Amino acid sequence: MEDGLDDNWLIDDAPDEAVPPSQEPWKVLIADDEPDVHSVTRLALRNIDYHGRKLELISAYSASEAFEIMSQQQDIAVLLLDVVMETDDAGLRLVHRIREELGNHICRIVLRTGQPGQAPEQEVIVSYDINDYKAKTELTTQKLFTTVISSLRAYESLNALENHRLGLHKIIRASSSLDHIQSLRDFASGLLRQINALLQIGMHGSICLAYRPEAISTENLQIIAATGIYEDLSRCHALPPEHEAHALVQRVLQERHHIHADPIDTLYIVVQEQLEFVIYLSPCLPLSEIERSLLEVFCDRISLAFDNHWLHEQIQGSQTAAVSLLSSLADGNCPEQNLQQSLTQKKTIEDFCLFLREQPGFENVLTGRFIQQIGIAYLLHDLGKLTVHSQIRNKPATLDEQEQQHMREHARRGSELLVAARSIEGASQFMSMAAEMALYHHEHFDGSGYPHQIKGDNIPLSARITALFDVHHALTSHRPYRERWPDQQALEYIANAAGHQFDPLLTEAFLRFMKKMAQPL
Repeated sequence: MEDGLDDNWLIDDAPDEAVPPSQEPWKVLIADDEPDVHSVTRLALRNIDYHGRKLELISAYSASEAFEIMSQQQDIAVLLLDVVMETDDAGLRLVHRIREELGNHICRIVLRTGQPGQAPEQEVIVSYDINDYKAKTELTTQKLFTTVISSLRAYESLNALENHRLGLHKIIRASSSLDHIQSLRDFASGLLRQINALLQIGMHGSICLAYRPEAISTENLQIIAATGIYEDLSRCHALPPEHEAHALVQRVLQERHHIHADPIDTLYIVVQEQLEFVIYLSPCLPLSEIERSLLEVFCDRISLAFDNHWLHEQIQGSQTAAVSLLSSLADGNCPEQNLQQSLTQKKTIEDFCLFLREQPGFENVLTGRFIQQIGIAYLLHDLGKLTVHSQIRNKPATLDEQEQQHMREHARRGSELLVAARSIEGASQFMSMAAEMALYHHEHFDGSGYPHQIKGDNIPLSARITALFDVHHALTSHRPYRERWPDQQALEYIANAAGHQFDPLLTEAFLRFMKKMAQPL
């Protein structure tokens, strides 16, 4: 080692190098009430470069100021923290607030103290979630350099793990999503996070695009996910022809393979129905050959995942179409004319449940699985009407008492049919819900309904929701014995029946939802 170089905080007069605009610096927060400590720390650290990124040194002169900065900037990598500031234990209190109040367990905290006796090392290390402990007298330039670099390395690894966790979370969420294009977007977004986390290449920028070979217009080259500097493209329907990525993406689609051309890596994936995907990456650092090979292997896995996703969507679509046709028959209508209406009803009730989940009291009740099943289950709630004679179903006058009793049997009979169908392997997931909806959707909240006269929360939630949509649909549809009601009249009927026929809390949410749906976009 050169004389004095590693032991003197103040020796380092090399000019500052410009930070490359494409590489964001690591943020290091200096929290100390002594201005001189800030000065010498800045001199010692000003030319540090780790993985091609400089440091951004931020100063706080009190624990409260440091907490405010940490609250506003979630990407502080390292905190160099003094113990004694406003109070003798201000630094220790700040550690607790960062970890507990902010829930920030990724930032690396290095405790620096000029009074070791005030905060004994062994006691502090055991009692507080800090990552290093240094007396100011032992922090030479070299030791400070080593401490900061090791802290950045740990922060980088933890941050990569967090990105990995977020990616998995989005993919899991996508698998139970109801809307196809939203599901595809979430899935693609999760994959971009996975790729970035896999190679620790940062979230500087990446785009995932979908394309069909028969398309002759760039309008069919759809952007389904984007990150970093490309995030604004998420709002675009297609990649603009003038965009920097356009030419390279077109080349990838023409040649049908990956293209690595520093500083851009472009990945090609083909899945079911000849749907093609291009992932356009702009990593902060050039990828090594091993990293590129790993990416290509990972793309093969992505292709299988997309295939499985596509097949799942196809099965769901076929299932929904079959149930919709059955629903139209049960309602006594022409299947060809009412298939689209059934699909609209399914989507509307799913959207209502998503809306309801945001309302107080329903956050933890409406699970993703519940919402995924209720739409298709709703289409079967009147299946029992198939057992009612058509002369009764289509009678153009009020039913007599005997006919009414026969009609009311449809709830029990429909439930029995669905319970029987539930025994078929693979059919139990939504058939159970459909059976309870069929049996209980004519029960009234005050206990005056049928067939069992149960009331209140004893009526399953799925049936209480179904009751609202069933009555609204019946009132606003033409029937042999009456004309359809205007929508406003139907909603007034439902509002007046809250607490008697319908769950009052659900009714209130239903009316707000229908008002929202009626508003022009």
